[in-house]
Amino acid sequence: MDWLPLRFIEYSRGSPSDSIKRSPRWDNEEGVASTVGTIMTLMVFLTFMGMFTNQFVPVWMGDNESAHMSVVVDQFVTLKSQIDGLVADYSNSLIASTPLAVPITLSATGIPVFAGPTAGILDFQASTITGWPSLNVSYSSYSIALGPSNDGHTGGYLQLWCPNRYYVDQKLIYEGGAVILNQTDGEFTIAGMQLSVTNYVAGGTTSRVLKITQVDLLGLDKTIGGTGSKMVNADLLYASTTAYNSTAGAPVTITIATAHGVAWENYFKKVLNASLADLAYGTDFTVTKTVYNPTSLTNKYYIVQIVINNISVLDHTRATVQMSVGDLGI
Repeated sequence: MDWLPLRFIEYSRGSPSDSIKRSPRWDNEEGVASTVGTIMTLMVFLTFMGMFTNQFVPVWMGDNESAHMSVVVDQFVTLKSQIDGLVADYSNSLIASTPLAVPITLSATGIPVFAGPTAGILDFQASTITGWPSLNVSYSSYSIALGPSNDGHTGGYLQLWCPNRYYVDQKLIYEGGAVILNQTDGEFTIAGMQLSVTNYVAGGTTSRVLKITQVDLLGLDKTIGGTGSKMVNADLLYASTTAYNSTAGAPVTITIATAHGVAWENYFKKVLNASLADLAYGTDFTVTKTVYNPTSLTNKYYIVQIVINNISVLDHTRATVQMSVGDLGI
């Protein structure tokens, strides 16, 4: 060591041996363990995500769409009941009616990141002289005949189509003063039209009385699709009740041209069978259904005809409603 310069000798003496760093070397076992751990973590994460998207998302969205259908059923029934209330209050009255505004929710809520909202389509079609849907009432009394050529004709409908992705595909329809629910496995009437058949006894004579309200929807045809809510505005333009009499009793014929013939057929059978007039099917009333364009997917409709015999008094109410569909405006 005598030949080394003094500064190197002092540096070596002041440097402990454990302070000398070794060159880094790759630990094969540690690297494999890290890679396997990362892969296992990703597999657990992907498994959890797969279970969530395949199991929980459909259940969650199904609940959202089911809850949405419950909301819109309530909204349609509210619209119908409010129109019925206006007709009852306005009939033969000089007081102006109160305009209605009912929000209709088009879409079910989604799940952030995983599933978007389920959009809906709101469709309004005004009444026409020909075509469908339409509801016609015919009755011949000793004074004047009621029929499709005068106040006996009404039409128009409001429909919400909810093409649900996880819940059953459903349509809600307001037509003829009734609310109908249509889905892939059938259809039925949620809230029926204003209709009643009773017996009236006077002077020992029993008379059969039929009360019916027809709602005619006017306005501009409009179809709106998307998410959120839209406002349905309804304004009662006119309502009046006329009493028609037939001393000998005459049949009242109700003819409905509709895409929802099954619902209307079942509704009239149920209501007339349960009426206070104790009607018997085949004798006191009949209900028939005929299908037109059965192979068509877009133009298939039914003619449902109801005949109620021996009606002595027909209290017929006709209401004209101006309806429009638009944004909420807020």
